[in-house]
Amino acid sequence: MYSKKFTRFLAVSVMAVFLGATAARAQVVTIVDTDLDGIDDVVDECLPSDLSTTVTINGVDTGIPNTTANAVGCTLADLIQDMIDLCLDNAKNHGKFVSCVSHETNILKRARTISGQQKGKIQSIVAKMK
Repeated sequence: MYSKKFTRFLAVSVMAVFLGATAARAQVVTIVDTDLDGIDDVVDECLPSDLSTTVTINGVDTGIPNTTANAVGCTLADLIQDMIDLCLDNAKNHGKFVSCVSHETNILKRARTISGQQKGKIQSIVAKMK
């Protein structure tokens, strides 16, 4: 008797009335993105984001493309810098620091955020840091 689209429309309309829905009103939403990474500052966890084209560690260009790594505005460079800072803060010596970075890059590799070759590049650079 009725088309499936019309039947679905009626069902949704009846449910909306039953649940007390009202007419939709246009709302103006202001988005502020100070670091221009496409993520609203309200949810952006990495302000300002490192938007360089490649990841740089301790002044050394890794050649690893710096992509947006997560939905809360952090780039791969942001994540790696946070990882290095965390390891520097918690390590008692250089060996512990390199071990910490190795552990953290293993996590990034398992999550397929970086490749095995990229992991090796990062570890090589941090091993030479003083």
